[in-house]
Amino acid sequence: MAARILSRRSSVVVPAGLAAGLLLQLVPAGAWRATADVPGIRLDPRLEISRWVAEPDVVDPVGLAFDAAGVAYVAECRDYPNGAGPGGATQSSVRRLEDVDGDGRPERVTQFATGLSYVTSVLPWRDGLLVLAPPQILFLRDTDGDGRADSREVLIEGLTRGVSDSLANTLRYHLDGRVHVANGGNGGRLLSRRRPGEAVNIEGSDFAFNPDTGEIWVTAQTGGGFGLVSDEWGRWFTTYNINHIQHRFLSRPASLRNGAFPNIPITGGISDHGDMAEIFPISVPATRPNHPEQAGHFSAAGGMGVCLSSAFPEDLQASVFVGDVVANLVHRDLIAREGPVFRATRAPEESASEFLASSDPAFRPVAIEAGPDGALYLADMQRDVIEHPDYIPAKVRETMNLRAGDDRGRLYRITPKGGLRPVQSRLDRMTPAELVERLGHPDQWWRLNAQRLLQERKPASAIPLLKDMASTDGRPLARLHALWTLRAMGALAVKDVARGLTDGHPGVRENCLQIAESLLPEASDLHPLVVRLAQDADPRVRFQAAQTLGFVGTDLASGTLRELYRNDAESAWSRRAALTSMQPSTPRLFLMRFLLESGFRFGASPGRIQILRELGEMMAVNAPGRADDLFWLLDHVDATLAVEARVAVLQGVEAGLARSAPRIRLPESTRGHLARLASGGSPNELIAAWRLLVRFQVAPGATFERAVSAAARGALDPARPVAARVGDISVLEVGSPAQVAVPLSDLLGDSQLPDIQTAAFDVLQRVNPADLGSILVRQWPSLWPGVRGRAAALLAERKDLHEALMGAVEAGTIRPGELNLDLEQRRRLLRSAAPPIRERAAKFWSDEEYSNRKAIVADLLGKVPAHGDAARGRKVFEEACSRCHKAGGVGMNVGPDLAGSAHRSVEDLLSNILDPNMAMNPAFVAYAVEQTEGETVIGLLAGQNPDSVVLVQASEQRVVIPRAKVKSIRSTGQSLMPEGLESGRSPQDLRDLIAFIRGER
Repeated sequence: MAARILSRRSSVVVPAGLAAGLLLQLVPAGAWRATADVPGIRLDPRLEISRWVAEPDVVDPVGLAFDAAGVAYVAECRDYPNGAGPGGATQSSVRRLEDVDGDGRPERVTQFATGLSYVTSVLPWRDGLLVLAPPQILFLRDTDGDGRADSREVLIEGLTRGVSDSLANTLRYHLDGRVHVANGGNGGRLLSRRRPGEAVNIEGSDFAFNPDTGEIWVTAQTGGGFGLVSDEWGRWFTTYNINHIQHRFLSRPASLRNGAFPNIPITGGISDHGDMAEIFPISVPATRPNHPEQAGHFSAAGGMGVCLSSAFPEDLQASVFVGDVVANLVHRDLIAREGPVFRATRAPEESASEFLASSDPAFRPVAIEAGPDGALYLADMQRDVIEHPDYIPAKVRETMNLRAGDDRGRLYRITPKGGLRPVQSRLDRMTPAELVERLGHPDQWWRLNAQRLLQERKPASAIPLLKDMASTDGRPLARLHALWTLRAMGALAVKDVARGLTDGHPGVRENCLQIAESLLPEASDLHPLVVRLAQDADPRVRFQAAQTLGFVGTDLASGTLRELYRNDAESAWSRRAALTSMQPSTPRLFLMRFLLESGFRFGASPGRIQILRELGEMMAVNAPGRADDLFWLLDHVDATLAVEARVAVLQGVEAGLARSAPRIRLPESTRGHLARLASGGSPNELIAAWRLLVRFQVAPGATFERAVSAAARGALDPARPVAARVGDISVLEVGSPAQVAVPLSDLLGDSQLPDIQTAAFDVLQRVNPADLGSILVRQWPSLWPGVRGRAAALLAERKDLHEALMGAVEAGTIRPGELNLDLEQRRRLLRSAAPPIRERAAKFWSDEEYSNRKAIVADLLGKVPAHGDAARGRKVFEEACSRCHKAGGVGMNVGPDLAGSAHRSVEDLLSNILDPNMAMNPAFVAYAVEQTEGETVIGLLAGQNPDSVVLVQASEQRVVIPRAKVKSIRSTGQSLMPEGLESGRSPQDLRDLIAFIRGER
């Protein structure tokens, strides 16, 4: 059966209308159960879920929030995906839900606001509501008490509306007193109505704003998804379609403070169960018109929540929830410290299940929020089609109602089993003293909303109470909120911060370091306390201290930073935090110390080697103003250092010069020194030194030419060790395309080992000779599986290679199925390529899955019944498939293991069964080995070395062929699985086979 390579691109499923309830039988028996109140939903048996509000009282909910009086406001994105009204006119709205009689359910439901643009989030502020409605952020108020907004003010404008599944989202009031927003991916240039001035560019960044003053700040590198939450100590987590949980390692302002900071991602995935993690839906598998290989994995992560309610079991506390709107589920991650940063892991009891999953294919969990009663409230958009139309093949799109379900919506209430009593918060009626006391409440909702009200009202009577709480309260979280509230009220004194920097809880010390930054460097009394925290026992405190030291600006800070940087060398993020505080002179001071250490002479740990690379890059970026420092460093890269240390420095400097592009004349002595490094030693050192010389515009000489020629000869010599040949191949990268194109092409030949081909492809791609397309096409039949997928992607993605690709496909040299192109790659050829290429590509590909046997597949798809018998299907499998595949504990491991196919649709599996050559994973393409005696053996490549080639055939038969007897090795361009499995079998037989493969019961 054909398999597919994994794609990094996101995809959302289009439900296909298969028989409902089919997959419910696939969920293992055990602790998970369907709830009685909401049929079809399964969740932790200690909890219960109830329908709180449903249509028509709520429609298309994508976000919600409770105000200080306990009134809920719901963001209804009725425009999704392309506008609800005629011509795409915007029709989003905000619903107001009020519990009048205190029974916990809203009786008074009003349309608070209508006619809005793509509303994604709401947040109470003062006597009104902030509404995120791209391209604007609005402040809406009800001034006459009728439950409807009659005052509308634009606070911020300039958000790019763009594709509606990438809108800005998730308004969050934070400890720091600002409202934070997730970019979503569309970006924009923001203008504040309350603070006119230069636009703030948020491309690639999340942002925050102050609704009162209109100030806007760029905050972090965006994750690009729908969702943003923080833990109780203010650490941020966000999401993206296929990378479901990401952490903001460093803030954007911190990374920008040092202009030489490395160009690396500062927001990234932290899942220990995969960046595109496996998930366990219980809904019927739906046909995926693009990226079917993503079935059973995150492809539409979005909608985040965090459990910071004391009502829930302790092991659920601080869990982060992420929905997947395609898989109809909510996933839970436990967040654990890993040095100064974090790691997300599955709960042991959810190793093969989810916190919450629904069998309803229209269940779209897009928001999870806490309420004042301690319950979790979940918003279900209830759309039949959640995929954005741009990602749906045209012919499929024509058959669908893209807005089906736009008259539905659900809000669910999740509580511990037995429920929670209704709570009417009435924070809005509390005195300042009562609000201060709520800063110590065990639930985050109460703490944050009490802090917000104190910030808005700024009651003078609260200040002494806050100061007393910050210094004497036994609850760390109360002290934390008291300090931040004092800051937001403008009442924070240096002595309050000093006390917080010596607090007994590391979370308070960490936050107080952030608070202190606005007082430094003027508050010199705080300097010794910040310096002391650089040696704190808690790595998170040291991590923050490394960033805060940059505001101290003294020699004492520089020395402390150097020690912190060295002592925490093995922690990449501790080092990077220290880099944010470095001054231009700091790298030389650091390296003067580090280069004298014997560890670098005899080899060093990876972390300490990385120090040299990082500091070398910084010195090169700073070179326009400090060239002497750079020359000093290069002159000290000599034989007294271990070779890996020399290479690290040279690579770092070259990377820095690539960023700064300075016009610096290299001193003659330094030039000669680099030339000597490039004339001998390891390949890595030669490459690094020559690259550096090129950066300094030093022309290659005869020695250089001889080195490249010698490397080409060594790389092509089959008698040499593979590692040595790979080293020589890497040297070819510094040669001219004309000099190295031919040997690199030869190194892709069928007599070459996989490691040799891989190294040659890597270099060839970077060298980029003019005839790269012709080389890849010519050597295509010889490429090993590991190289084929990369070559196919390169041919499809680069416009300058399209002519070579299409010529090969038209000539039959490359079969369309061998390329295994995903939807985006096909669309590059069909939409983005030059017009002649588009016309030629359309003869072989379309938005839909391409197929050699389309008519047969279409015919049988219309005939297979909705249900199959797995017991009968087992017999079909044993007869037709078991010699190559394994499923349900039956069969052999030759082709792809089918054990993970439970979440693939009937249509997807049937298409692969009937047309195994439709789209082939390169690992399962058959190869023909022609032997010197004339015999040809066909099978899958199972391995090879300098002495032999190993093929595997049906029934796990392994054929070992001595390399001395191999004349050629060429791809057949076809799957090992033959076509025609349907011959002699009824549609019911095929459906039974699928039932067995999917584990239906």
